[in-house]
Amino acid sequence: MRILYITTMYPTPVYPQKGIFCHEQVKALIKLGVEVDVAVPVPFYDREVKQTTWTLEGVPIRYVRFFKLPGARDFQRTGKNLFPALDRAFDLRSYDLYHADAALPSGQAAMIASEHYGKPFIVHGHGLDVFLEESYAGMPNVGKIVARSAQVFQTAAVVVGVSDKVLQRVRQKVDIAGRGFVVYNGVDPDFFSPVSRKPGDRVHLISVGNLIPLKGHDLTLRALRALLDEGYSADLKLVGTGRSEGELRALATELRLDEVVEFTGYVPYDEVRRLMQASDIFVLPSWFEALGCVYLEAMACGLPAIGCYGNGIDEVIEDGVTGCLVENRNLEQLVEKICLLMDAEQRERIGRNAREAVRGRFTWRASGNTLLKVYQSSVKGRYP
Repeated sequence: MRILYITTMYPTPVYPQKGIFCHEQVKALIKLGVEVDVAVPVPFYDREVKQTTWTLEGVPIRYVRFFKLPGARDFQRTGKNLFPALDRAFDLRSYDLYHADAALPSGQAAMIASEHYGKPFIVHGHGLDVFLEESYAGMPNVGKIVARSAQVFQTAAVVVGVSDKVLQRVRQKVDIAGRGFVVYNGVDPDFFSPVSRKPGDRVHLISVGNLIPLKGHDLTLRALRALLDEGYSADLKLVGTGRSEGELRALATELRLDEVVEFTGYVPYDEVRRLMQASDIFVLPSWFEALGCVYLEAMACGLPAIGCYGNGIDEVIEDGVTGCLVENRNLEQLVEKICLLMDAEQRERIGRNAREAVRGRFTWRASGNTLLKVYQSSVKGRYP
């Protein structure tokens, strides 16, 4: 089977961690015998990507420049501009199926290619690319973006979501009965794995994610202050970058946390693993999360992870068994769960269960197998 995998979420030489989850999925598909060509659309003005091709871990990548206005201006038309660029870069007739990450611009371009060459296409929703009203709130063309995306979802042979939360949002706009499937993201449990460490007097918390409001980092800082006030010994590493960094640093200073909070900034993938392995508890009370590979990575390292109900991660974590869940924006519950995990025996029990859970259901191999079945069904036009 030959697939054209079209995604704006993919590593670049400058930012090799960008969209690493898509790259891991492509590697899993290749290991299963699927022939995959990766097309990464790049706006003509982009300065991050300077070359046309790059090979990462044996996977050839082609960066396809196309016309796109900066920001969200006329975003509902971008797939129409992308299609001719893809048509020049690839022999679109030669593929069995087009895989598009997100409805725009990749999905619209795949839809047009499907109309031209009679090949099926699927759309894979990852999160903010589906929660469009939130992603483009305040933009004058948000209604047009939503309408165009709905057209793409309606036309696709299959709509895939990284969680049922994603598919629920699509179902609010179009009928995908019989052709909507969950394909969970995965983790490599050999790469993300526990290491032996001597327990210390201080418990190390870690949070990995963009420093933006919806990730709940402010809540994590306030929870840490509450822990210290209760007499616990703990510190926190905030791994990531984002527009809220200044506000979060100011909040850490206001809460007198400068000595126990480290803002690491961007770190490479290997370093994320090392930092997780050196930590005791993973905390990310994000209230707008489709799934979040970082939870799976932490769980694979044997860490108890804390996430929020009503997000994709609550399809993975069983509260009190394989991790902990709290209500969105609930500081009291967050403090309570972290206090529970300050007990070494509880951390070890839940962390052990967490690793077994991801090894059993949430590996990249499992994700690739499920996606391959979706491809096969889409080509045959028969769905389970």
